[in-house]
Amino acid sequence: MTLRPPVEPMLAQAAEALPGPAAQRAGVAYEQKLDGHRAILFTPAGPGGQVLIQTRRGALVQDRWPDLVTAAETQLPHGLVLDGELVVWDTDAGRLSFEALQRRAAARARVARALAARWPAYFVSGVWAGSGRLCPR
Repeated sequence: MTLRPPVEPMLAQAAEALPGPAAQRAGVAYEQKLDGHRAILFTPAGPGGQVLIQTRRGALVQDRWPDLVTAAETQLPHGLVLDGELVVWDTDAGRLSFEALQRRAAARARVARALAARWPAYFVSGVWAGSGRLCPR
């Protein structure tokens, strides 16, 4: 089976408390909510295909995230679909920047490449977090 966009992403749900040890042993998982944009990343089914990045509303936006496309092409296997969060790191401030994320999300073509050099993007998933390197989580 091959998944193709659009696919509905998993969305965050608020909780009053973290699951206890018994729930975790039973397989309940949780993750921190990051200040980013929910997205789904698709690697091509085979050689010559294209990495796709889909927003939570179904739009394809890989042209705005050239650094993530390059990282996915070089680090991930074919036929992979990841649900995760797009975030942008502001190296000057030493923190995530929602403002820089919004600017990157609105950028196109040449501007997107320039912004990627200034504010690297990361795709954070339970499996992969990448911006030029593979980061186990």
